[in-house]
Amino acid sequence: MLAIETATPACSAALRIDGEVQQQMEVGNNIHSQRVLQMVAELLQSAGLAAADLDAVAVGQGPGSFTGLRIGVGVAQGIAYGAACPMIGVSSLRAMVARLDDCASVVAGIDARMGQIYWARYDKSSTSILVHGETQVSAPAAVDYVAGQLLVGNAWQEYRDQLGAGFWENSELRSDIDFPRAAEILTLAEIKYANKELIDPARFAPHYVRDNVANKPQ
Repeated sequence: MLAIETATPACSAALRIDGEVQQQMEVGNNIHSQRVLQMVAELLQSAGLAAADLDAVAVGQGPGSFTGLRIGVGVAQGIAYGAACPMIGVSSLRAMVARLDDCASVVAGIDARMGQIYWARYDKSSTSILVHGETQVSAPAAVDYVAGQLLVGNAWQEYRDQLGAGFWENSELRSDIDFPRAAEILTLAEIKYANKELIDPARFAPHYVRDNVANKPQ
């Protein structure tokens, strides 16, 4: 299985080779269209595989950058069509939570631009990642908090001054987990593959959360 993640400025691709996840990742503005196909080609070459050998293609489904998601999903769909294999979508927010060890409440947040945050709250244990409610897009001040929560994602530093003292008194920032990665997309997708949670490439769509990027928040 191949995994691609392009929802944020971090562009990455991952493939499990001989039992170990191999990943290529690069962070930068507007690099996805130039780098993601090259990353995929290099990973397949390292594994001695062709795209036609894939059983599934996983991709970070969002939320995140409209342009980044379109590129990642489009590339994943093209590969899946060529390989005649299904796709698997994984939340880009959940992928960041998957990097944590056991903990209680986690809020994953990605900078949505226009003064807003894409975010969702999770409970993380060694065996499960449970989401509370729906993924949201809101102003920073609208993000609620509970005592002792962990924060992952690039949104918290970006909007630090708008979150308020009470928010930070009850939160611990994991600054080392700022972007989703294809490695965790792959790991979570393997679970979905085993459970047969597969999507036909023709029916696959990103999870934008914000429906219209042209409508600025009031």
